[in-house]
Amino acid sequence: MAGVKFIAGSGRSGTTWVQDALAGANRLRPVFEPLHPHVSPMGNRFAHKALAPDDDHPELAEYLREVCAGRSHRLWTQFRRQRRWLLPPADEFRTMQDAGRLYRRWVKFVREMPRLAIVARHGDPIVKCIRANLMLGWLSRKCDCKIVLIVRHPAAVIESELRAGWNAKFALDRFKSDERLHDLTKGRYRGLLNRRLTAIESLATRWVIENQWVIEAASTNSVSVVSYERLKTSPRDEWVRIQRALDLPELPAPTLLARPSQQSSPNQANERGGEVDNPRWLRVLTRQQLSTIQGVLDEAQCELYTMSDPNPRDALLREHGLLSRNFRR
Repeated sequence: MAGVKFIAGSGRSGTTWVQDALAGANRLRPVFEPLHPHVSPMGNRFAHKALAPDDDHPELAEYLREVCAGRSHRLWTQFRRQRRWLLPPADEFRTMQDAGRLYRRWVKFVREMPRLAIVARHGDPIVKCIRANLMLGWLSRKCDCKIVLIVRHPAAVIESELRAGWNAKFALDRFKSDERLHDLTKGRYRGLLNRRLTAIESLATRWVIENQWVIEAASTNSVSVVSYERLKTSPRDEWVRIQRALDLPELPAPTLLARPSQQSSPNQANERGGEVDNPRWLRVLTRQQLSTIQGVLDEAQCELYTMSDPNPRDALLREHGLLSRNFRR
């Protein structure tokens, strides 16, 4: 996997958008979510797991080599579909609602297949994964990956997850039982994980665990961190940072940079110009929900974002080497 380009981030943070834009500009072959727990036993074993840079997991390295070479789980990693979505078992196909859902899945699959089939023939892979944040140091050291972590305002992530019907149970169960995580973070998240959390608190806790410690260790682990908000407000500078971090020859065309992710909802696609200064989450989430998210950030002493500002804090971005010194808002 030497030199493989790797895009990481929490879900709903723009990772698919970044992957597809870079793949299109550089004729790279997208490899989609190789650690999805429902796709493979290896994904189920390692999704959301914390690994230190020197941990020894040759079986995971071999699995990722096979996936990146296009020799394993191609329906999912190249065409972004699970078999059971297209051919559901009988107990999931009983009502007209089930039939309508299956019809929509096939329509979307047929619509997207030509584009995905073309890029699947490209040569070098570019991987994107929302379940590998806690092993980025290991991917850098053991697999020699070039890594960019996309970080987005937690309220924006959580609002999008709520709209998509996501929950944090699998990840939080994994974090709670992961002694390697608690060892590496010196137990800083045990208090949050050991108490009863509301749905909003659960999503906020997952965001904190997936991003806070990872950002703090990014420079040590040769991980380049890019703010989603900066991709919107200062696109030229931030895309050049990604280009250099991944050692790519071409920047995406401006039309690709404005195009919403294939994972986005129609509402997200229409946000465009006001997305950062007047974001959807600030208009949609209640004061109580925002206060709850802020409470989790405060408890974890995570100060990169606040609920009163849609942008990350410049001082902390610079402190962690995530913002060029000559940037001015």
